[in-house]
Amino acid sequence: MFLGRRFFYFFLFAGLPLATLGSNAAVSGSVKVKAPSVSYGMASCQIAMARPVNQPSSLPSAFQLVTWNIEKGNDPRWLEDLTVYQSPPELMLLQEAYTPSPFEHLMGTVLHESFAKGYRAGHLQTGVLSVSSATPQLHCALTAYEPWLSTPKATSVTRYGFAKSDQTLLVVNAHMVNFEWGVTGFSDQWAQIEQVLQRHEGPLIVAGDFNTWSPRRLELLEGVKARHKLNSVSFTPDRRTTFFGSPLDHVLVRQLTATHSHVLASGKSDHNSLWVNLRLK
Repeated sequence: MFLGRRFFYFFLFAGLPLATLGSNAAVSGSVKVKAPSVSYGMASCQIAMARPVNQPSSLPSAFQLVTWNIEKGNDPRWLEDLTVYQSPPELMLLQEAYTPSPFEHLMGTVLHESFAKGYRAGHLQTGVLSVSSATPQLHCALTAYEPWLSTPKATSVTRYGFAKSDQTLLVVNAHMVNFEWGVTGFSDQWAQIEQVLQRHEGPLIVAGDFNTWSPRRLELLEGVKARHKLNSVSFTPDRRTTFFGSPLDHVLVRQLTATHSHVLASGKSDHNSLWVNLRLK
């Protein structure tokens, strides 16, 4: 959710309605497979990353990614946007997602969910949700806090194997700190994420709602990219959601090639979804 609406929620501070799934978006018969145990916090995540790799399933070397802030599912039709193609993307990175999620109804396929808790309002637990066609080798949940509200901001870290390759893909699904005039909380959250990035030498995806609505925030992001050899995926035409003229959502990659990218502007959230076809270099 971009800054203007979030200020509304800051002053209102009211409970949010539980999102419901539109009846025409669900297809029964899918199988939901339990994700690996969650490693909470940096210390546990570092231990998990150092363990021997267990690779029960893998991603193809060419795959599709979507990242999207779904605005807590306030529009019950949001899931329709993820079913517009013949098959769902291999990776779906959602911010302001909620649990329990509707993905067990999404299509006749196996999907793996990795949820990191963020803000809770009444009965609605929100956070970031990474949904994948392959079982993740690990799942870490990191937490930062909004300086003004002291509410949690979640980051989900998952790692996947590739078919016919010894390389592994680290995926960071981030919803960045928003409510501050400076950049202290924003910078601290990136510093936490960078502790994870520096422990992975292979392909990387860092994506999500980065809340890059100021020049200082964009400058900090450029520093992260330079330190970890990340490249921004470009979108033409660029219909990403903006605030103060700056795009809020990003897809950063390393050792991956973007073969196609587009923005889907459907109006089912206050953010547009970003779609990228990626191939292992």
